[in-house]
Amino acid sequence: MLNLLLKQASVKMSFNYTMVKSCKKYLRVRCIDPTCQWMVRTCAIGESGWFHVHKYVGENTFGVDHVTKKYKNITVEVIASLILNFFVDNKGPSPKENERIVFRELHCRPGYWNLNLGSINSLMVDEESGRFIYSFMAFGASIRGYAHMRKVVAVDRTYLSGKYEGVLLSAVAQDTQNHIYPLAYCVVDKENNASWGFFFEKLKAFVVDEPELYVISDRHVSIDNGLTRHYSLAHHGVSIRHLNENL
Repeated sequence: MLNLLLKQASVKMSFNYTMVKSCKKYLRVRCIDPTCQWMVRTCAIGESGWFHVHKYVGENTFGVDHVTKKYKNITVEVIASLILNFFVDNKGPSPKENERIVFRELHCRPGYWNLNLGSINSLMVDEESGRFIYSFMAFGASIRGYAHMRKVVAVDRTYLSGKYEGVLLSAVAQDTQNHIYPLAYCVVDKENNASWGFFFEKLKAFVVDEPELYVISDRHVSIDNGLTRHYSLAHHGVSIRHLNENL
């Protein structure tokens, strides 16, 4: 149970924790951000190797601001001016290559969030079982670029294969040259009113509900319910491709 809690907490991007007290009988863990209340307090159950969780605060407010304070002089402008020299034929290095370049040239590891400031990420965990439920993510570059996109957002889902399964919800927009522009992603346990409601609630942080906005999707009833609750001003249209498939 203890390992499960720690692993689930680590799913959140840039999340880290520190051992307050650790021995064969006791284990206390808290978030490295002093303003965050996330913590686990446990004691061993005899010699079984299992721990009994006495106290668990699952709400995690750890954000990217705490991570980026480590290298205050390494601003996004400094990194951008450095990476600009490595563009060839309008194609730049990958995020991993960016980290290696920054380390080689500036002798520091500022972390991924310094390369993508303004990102949004949110994790929801079941309070009773401690199991992962939802994880929402929108990169800062996507959030800033949305201001230059058409006010038409398409939402859809795809089923995830593999050990953990689940469903990936996504939202994309389109620029004036008809290029697809990714906006946000959300991993959920299944597609229902609760999961789509969580997705639209987080999406509203930068995709504002307004009469000029059009949301395109398939005919899943949970999408319609989520939009009715969180995007009452926007218009909702059905994708022609999905409609043709249903007919």
